[in-house]
Amino acid sequence: MTYENIKTAILTFLVLLSGILTWNIWTYQPNYESVGNQKTVNEVSIATQKEIRKIVKPHQVIYHVEGKQYGAIDNDHIDKIMNVITKWKFYDVKKYPGRISDFNQRIAQGANTEIIFPDEVPIELYKRVLNIDDKDLPKFDFDRIIIKTETQQKQEGIIYFYSQRNQQVYESNVNPSFINDFAANYYKNAGRLAPYFEHDISDIKRIYLPSDPTDMVKYTYYQNPLDSEKFKEALFKDPSFVQRSVSDYGEEYTDDASKMTVDSQTNMIYYVNPIRDRESVIGTSNVLQKSIEFVNSHGGWTEAYRYVYKDDFNQRVLFRLYSKEGYPIFNQMGMSEIEQQWGQLEISRYIRPGFHLELPLNPDVKTKKLPSGLKALELLEKRKDFNPDLLENLMPGYYMTQGPGDSPLILLEPGWFYQYEQEWHELVWEEGLKNGLE
Repeated sequence: MTYENIKTAILTFLVLLSGILTWNIWTYQPNYESVGNQKTVNEVSIATQKEIRKIVKPHQVIYHVEGKQYGAIDNDHIDKIMNVITKWKFYDVKKYPGRISDFNQRIAQGANTEIIFPDEVPIELYKRVLNIDDKDLPKFDFDRIIIKTETQQKQEGIIYFYSQRNQQVYESNVNPSFINDFAANYYKNAGRLAPYFEHDISDIKRIYLPSDPTDMVKYTYYQNPLDSEKFKEALFKDPSFVQRSVSDYGEEYTDDASKMTVDSQTNMIYYVNPIRDRESVIGTSNVLQKSIEFVNSHGGWTEAYRYVYKDDFNQRVLFRLYSKEGYPIFNQMGMSEIEQQWGQLEISRYIRPGFHLELPLNPDVKTKKLPSGLKALELLEKRKDFNPDLLENLMPGYYMTQGPGDSPLILLEPGWFYQYEQEWHELVWEEGLKNGLE
């Protein structure tokens, strides 16, 4: 074999070897160990998530019928009303062209239905509840949806979005057949509901109070503490770095930036991030949406909480527990509330109950008859330190108290409550009966 033949054989072998190695590289599939669908973020579900319509909910419906008012706070009635109007198609939303003073008079005197919310609701959020067909929807807040119930068949149906605080009205159109069906099924039967009367707090604010005494059920619940470890997993960015300590008043969880305290006496949870708490806050209009999404992110709706207050400038939102009938529940220490305050980007304060209410324990139904709205108003106005210009609201509700001693019971006692200088107080009928809300 000549030298040239040897070189050719070697070269041919190297080319073939290179081809084999290249093929192996292209077709090689490593035998990696299967790790499954690992989570990069801890997902915690303490209770349930809820839709916006279950959280941002009216607390009263008032029908104006021939100069008289009839209404309801009943959950079932309000749910039926909302199920109806959420199926309507709203279009041509625009600012009301008339005078607000004339508008107020017409609403009270005409055949209208008021759907009243506890506080201002951003239309940008509530368009997720209502079927609004408007690409250029203006931004505004409202606390009342008013249905102009008198509509001729050939006319457009008219719905008003009214803000008492801002004295601003926007109107929208719906198909008149929707209004006619609503009038036939609900408005014409309004006289069967409880009678109410109108009370003008000021030139721009009015409330509606029951004309007759109200029978309310007293409730006793068993208090079931929630798992604080789940809140640790939900609230801290890296729960593995969180330190737990125990004191006489409860538990404390801390990392290098945040702290969560669980009060063993009240079963309240206080979460604060001092760094974000010191951030300058720029008010935004989506603080309510952020707050709902935050609680939904860890399934924190342990009870029937509803949105009741927001402060866009200070980025604060409040949710309150409501009874199954539809009455608000109050407590001096916040045991019936979920409160949030936001920094620029993240939650800075989160205060909420750390317990769940089990089914009512009442073996025998006990009721309490509350005086009429007129009697409540008269008593309130007789107070020496009362300034009627500072009154914001007045309504029946419940006061929440803990059972005696170390009892795990929660008691709900019916009463009248009034909002005065942005704070809620219980109206005391006799000395010694005050529950401490004041």
